[in-house]
Amino acid sequence: MITKICEKCDSEMKLVPAGFSRAKNKPYSAFWSCDKRNGGCGATARAEGGAAPAPAGGDEGRLVAIEQKLDEILGMLKVISDNV
Repeated sequence: MITKICEKCDSEMKLVPAGFSRAKNKPYSAFWSCDKRNGGCGATARAEGGAAPAPAGGDEGRLVAIEQKLDEILGMLKVISDNV
C-alpha cells in the first residue's frame, strides 16, 4: 500500500483514487487523506500524477474504471514477476 506522512500531524495518510462524487455527481482527482478515524487530523493533499477520474455513465462507467484498474494491477504484477 502506498502511504505518505501528513505534514501537519505526522500521521500516515492514505491515497484516495480519483473517482466520481456521489453527492455532486462530479469527477474528482486522486488525493491524500489523513484519516481522523485513525488518529489523524483530517488534512488532505493533492496527489501528483493521480489516475484520471472514472468515466460518467453509471454502472457501465464504473465497470470500465474497474477494468482499467485491473489492467494496471496486472501490468504491475507482470513487472514484479519478471524481476523475480
